[in-house]
Amino acid sequence: MVHHATSLFGKNLACALCTLVFCAAVGCAKKPPVSVAPAPPIATAHAASTSPACEPDHNTLYDQGVCAYDEGKLRYAMALWREACTVETDRTVRLRSQFALGAVRLAQAANDTEYAAALDLLDAWAKASPPGGSGEDLRFLLPALHTLRPASALKEQKAALDKECAKKLADREAQVRKSLQQQVRALETIHQQIQEKKKGLSNF
Repeated sequence: MVHHATSLFGKNLACALCTLVFCAAVGCAKKPPVSVAPAPPIATAHAASTSPACEPDHNTLYDQGVCAYDEGKLRYAMALWREACTVETDRTVRLRSQFALGAVRLAQAANDTEYAAALDLLDAWAKASPPGGSGEDLRFLLPALHTLRPASALKEQKAALDKECAKKLADREAQVRKSLQQQVRALETIHQQIQEKKKGLSNF
């Protein structure tokens, strides 16, 4: 009797274990998959403009000229500023364009005539500009300032030129004096020969 109860208990225990294993397997199979958050989109870097003047909301001729200047297109920039000086209705834009044009032309001047014309533009701008200016971009003058030399250097250069000129003048005077002395000696020789011929003739 005891043996039969033990055997029955063992069978029931085995069935219970099998049921637990089955339920666990089914539960694992039905377990929802772990959701993975999608990766954030890769941010695309916005390429900054080389100059604020190149942004779409800036469309005056002056700003277009600044954009061209920043891109190294100096002739095109000056053409735009020259046009802005005559067609722009905004006085501030005209003054800025005139200053930029004069400053860049000053830096690009290849002779005295071009230099004087650039200074005339800047003088006209100064007369029309209000006190404190109209927000002109002073960086346009930097290339011109790099070509300027201090007064002390100019004095030294002038002294060197004066010394060189004085030396050349002295050398030239010495050459002229030597040439005159040679001519005088040649004339004296000719005169002496003539006198000797006269003496020879008077002896006959």
